This record gives sequence, C-alpha cells and structure tokens, in this order.
Amino acid sequence: MVSFPRLGVKCTTSQKREVFFMAAPFKQSKAKAEQRTRIFATVVYPESAPEDWRERLEQTHVAAMVSPLHDADTLPTGEQKKPHWHVLWRYAGVKSITQAQEIVSLIGGAGAVEVVNDYRGYARYLCHLDSPDKAQYPTSAVACYGGADWAEVALSDAERADKLLDEIEDWIDDTGCVSYVALCSYARRQRPDWTRCVRTHTVHLSALIRSAYWEQTQSGDRDGGCF
Repeated sequence: MVSFPRLGVKCTTSQKREVFFMAAPFKQSKAKAEQRTRIFATVVYPESAPEDWRERLEQTHVAAMVSPLHDADTLPTGEQKKPHWHVLWRYAGVKSITQAQEIVSLIGGAGAVEVVNDYRGYARYLCHLDSPDKAQYPTSAVACYGGADWAEVALSDAERADKLLDEIEDWIDDTGCVSYVALCSYARRQRPDWTRCVRTHTVHLSALIRSAYWEQTQSGDRDGGCF
C-alpha cells in the first residue's frame, strides 16, 4: 500500500503506476506550453478568419509573413484541400507557446500554434519552392509585416540576385528603357534595393538594353526614352 498524503488517498503499487502514467501527459503538456522559442506558424482559412485579420496581424508589430492563398493544394487522394494561408512569424525575443497562441486567436488561426525549427525552410514552403510535386505559388504574392523580408530569409544570395534581375528586366520591358544611365538613375532614386544588382550586373544589363534598342529601332517602336 502506497500513500499520497497530498491527495489524501492510499493505493497499491500497481495503482500508483496508473496514477503516474495518468499524470505524465499533463506534466508533458504543461512543459510544452512553457517551451520558449521565437518562431511560430499557423494556418488561416478564409471562411473562419475575421475580415480584418491581416490588419490585426500588422498591429502586433511582429515580423510576419503570409503565404499566397493556397487554393490549388490537393490531398494524396486527389481531392482538393480547403483554401488556406500559412502565416509565419518571428518574435524579437523568445516567447512561450501560450504567448504565441494569442496571435493564433487574434487572427482566427486554426488549432494550436506550430513551433517552427527551420525558419528558412518554412519561409520557402509558403510558396512550395522545394516541393515541385505540389502546387507552386508566386513569391511576389507573399505579404510581409513588421519588417519581415521574405526574400532575405528564404532565398540564397544567387536566388535573390535572380529575383531582382527578373524585376529589373520586366521594368526595362514595361518602360521601354534603352539607356543604362537612365536605369542606374531610376534605381538610385526610386529602387535602392536594385542599385547593387544593377551595378554588379553591368555587362548583362547593358547587353540586354542594347539588344532591346536594336530590335525596337528596327520596328520603330522605341524612341530611345525610358519614362
């Protein structure tokens, strides 16, 4: 017979084992709730989230990223999943799961908050970059709040350079820019995030502009301007 004075009961050794194993999950659950880390995530469904959930997230001033709407995901059976967003955020300092759950409740997230161990991997998952078997979503549709920078977290230096080059080349096509000087001026004044890329890819961009100018002068579509 074993006594549990604090519980005011006595029980056999076998009963003691049952009490221990019943209490263990509670202790583990409590310990998990008090686990402290910085990076968390949740899933938000359009039909269950408040209309202003993005504004609520922004008002927390926490560095957060929201995926494009995942509306083309499928189950292994081929059945389409419910459309949803993935929300990833990172605190400046460590927080408990209980504290992180407050954001889930605030924005109408589904279920318990998720602890994230791989920040870069999860950021890339927002668009399924490393899952070619899944629906692919545009990186340009990732929304960032609280100073978060998706490209800085998710992409390598080479990938970031490629992304910027894509933007610059699209701008050259859209504006009809045929002057490298004009491109440098625009980047310096309007898009400082382009400046380093423009200066370190001079040969490529100059060749692109010259080629575009030659093609367009043959058809008479360009006048040598940029704006």
